[in-house]
Amino acid sequence: MTNEHESADRDTGPDAEPTPEPEGVAFASDEALDGVADVDDASDDPDWDLLAGADDRTAGQLLHALSTTTAERDEFLDGLRRKQAEFENFRKRMMRDGAGQRIAGHAEVAERLLDVLDDFDRTLDAASDDLDPGFVKGVGLVKDKLTRVLQDFGLKRIDDEGAVFDPNRHEAVQQVPADEAIEEPVVAQVLRPGYELGDRILRPAMVAVKQ
Repeated sequence: MTNEHESADRDTGPDAEPTPEPEGVAFASDEALDGVADVDDASDDPDWDLLAGADDRTAGQLLHALSTTTAERDEFLDGLRRKQAEFENFRKRMMRDGAGQRIAGHAEVAERLLDVLDDFDRTLDAASDDLDPGFVKGVGLVKDKLTRVLQDFGLKRIDDEGAVFDPNRHEAVQQVPADEAIEEPVVAQVLRPGYELGDRILRPAMVAVKQ
């Protein structure tokens, strides 16, 4: 019976056959390990002189290739900037068109309700002292509520008595003589209020003009 020490000496002796490598397992050579070490130790920037020396092209050819690549890069960046500018213009145009469509929709609804506001005004103006005060107050509250809702959509009342007459905002139906000479005609009285929404005049105010 052979003891373990003798077996170990026999296996590692000078005449011992090399131990076969496990099948399917490959071991890296010393040259490969040296290459890995070099890669690990290399900096992030490549050695341009080494790369240039390994390239078969002349210096002139390399410069020409660099110039061509730079021109292609600049052309690509210019195209990208143009696309970005076109997209930004498209986005702004869509936002502007959307806002315009919303204002147009609000204006259409408000314009249909102007007659209702006129009816409220006429009702309150015609209310006599013998009517139930609670009824008159209730009508005024309903009118104020409707007015606030329309104001939330941007509706504004044109009721600027004493202002300089503006044909874009006022419709003159009467003339009132001025007590003294004035340079420009002035709104003496608003007979029916006008309304505007944003920069759009839904209805000019019907006024008496002093001049």
